[in-house]
Amino acid sequence: MRFLLLHGFTGTPESFTALHAPEGSHAPVLGGHLDQPVIGGFWDEVERLAAQSIGCDGLFGYSLGGRLALGMLARYPHRFARAVIVSAQAGLATEAERSARRQSDAELVTLLRLRGLPAFVERWQALPLWASQAALPEEVLQAQREQRLRHSAEGLAQSLLRHGLAEMPDLRSQLASVESRVDLLVGERDEKFVTLGRELASVMLRAHLTIAEGSGHNLVLERPELCSERLLKGSPL
Repeated sequence: MRFLLLHGFTGTPESFTALHAPEGSHAPVLGGHLDQPVIGGFWDEVERLAAQSIGCDGLFGYSLGGRLALGMLARYPHRFARAVIVSAQAGLATEAERSARRQSDAELVTLLRLRGLPAFVERWQALPLWASQAALPEEVLQAQREQRLRHSAEGLAQSLLRHGLAEMPDLRSQLASVESRVDLLVGERDEKFVTLGRELASVMLRAHLTIAEGSGHNLVLERPELCSERLLKGSPL
């Protein structure tokens, strides 16, 4: 089984270096990252990525990549045999939530445009979301920082403005029709996404939720062996 591997916001295909993916798996660059421009909104990006999934019968997505993978499952509920979704959610349910998220994303866009990429990366890496990474080796964290600094400020700004959570449709009703076997992975210390993961597991017909003990949001970085196991074998059902 070959997987389409979708990285997170500020990540690159190199984010998957420590993973053992099935031979023939493919990791495209998401819109707004490296030299890949943003073309259209959320559904346009879903379709762009779907066109690159020819020959892949599995999906793996982390965070932003996980949300786009959920969009692909919603749009093509019978196309993929398996999916591994890491630290992602089905979308915001209310306009109040969308408005609040747009405001917070707009603040990040302003930071990117006025102070540049290094200042943004410093603020991004200081978020409490990444606190669990403090125990990782310094060389791992430095490699992650170097990946983030390879992007352009305007590219990440466009990703936030056009593919951010506030621009993602609420997929709950569509995901209820997905027939793919889905492994949902969240970190125990990422309490918000533990709740979101449980909700997502209750929505999808063939979903299995794993809560990784002692881990945070970025399981690709913190628990590559777990992600690899799900890619190669899937969860024990």
